[in-house]
Amino acid sequence: MSNYGNSTETPGISLPTLVAQLRNSCEAAARFQAGSTCYAEEIGIFRRTAEELRLFLDTPPPELARSPDDEGNEHQVWFRPDSASFLKATWPDHFGMLVVHRADEEPAASPIAYLERWLLHNEIFGDSVEFLGALDTDQGMRLLISQPAILGQPATDAQIKDFFTSSGWKRFQIANDIAYFEPQRQIVVSDTHRGNLILMGDGLLAPIDLRVQPLTPSLLDIVTKLTQ
Repeated sequence: MSNYGNSTETPGISLPTLVAQLRNSCEAAARFQAGSTCYAEEIGIFRRTAEELRLFLDTPPPELARSPDDEGNEHQVWFRPDSASFLKATWPDHFGMLVVHRADEEPAASPIAYLERWLLHNEIFGDSVEFLGALDTDQGMRLLISQPAILGQPATDAQIKDFFTSSGWKRFQIANDIAYFEPQRQIVVSDTHRGNLILMGDGLLAPIDLRVQPLTPSLLDIVTKLTQ
């Protein structure tokens, strides 16, 4: 197990700054090899950056010593009553899935795509997710985030559809998942099931765990055809 001398506090770098640095490193690697970075390369870029910035935690947060309060395909989740927030830890060496991908691409999201997802989640939906750091375990690397708790109840399918389409998002289906495309930002979201959008007491909807992905030109062509 690796140990890089960091505590379990929020890293001394903001999520926007970290994502920008990681993306710059990916772009530099892509220019060098005259092509885009693959999943394995982005794993390496993230790990090198995390080591340089001391983003690996010395010890896991104490919550990880007990059973999670909830878990899904991407995270184990613990409620933190003192801060009215959730601690979320990715499963080892699993950082979610992409919304869309080319046939020759890895469908799993890299750590860099995972962090970009949460940055966009904050920017688009007004969330306040913070990156807490990375954790090396015997089973693999995990990424930890903190997310404010939202009071409310799961939105209905009709409310979710109206939430997106009334704001100009275009609905489409990818595999067995309902997704939405925002043409102006050229962004797609998926995993838009009832458990991931909360109807709050004021009648507004709050997305809490959507997959969010910016589109490259080749993926934009694919999604454009799917939404015509």
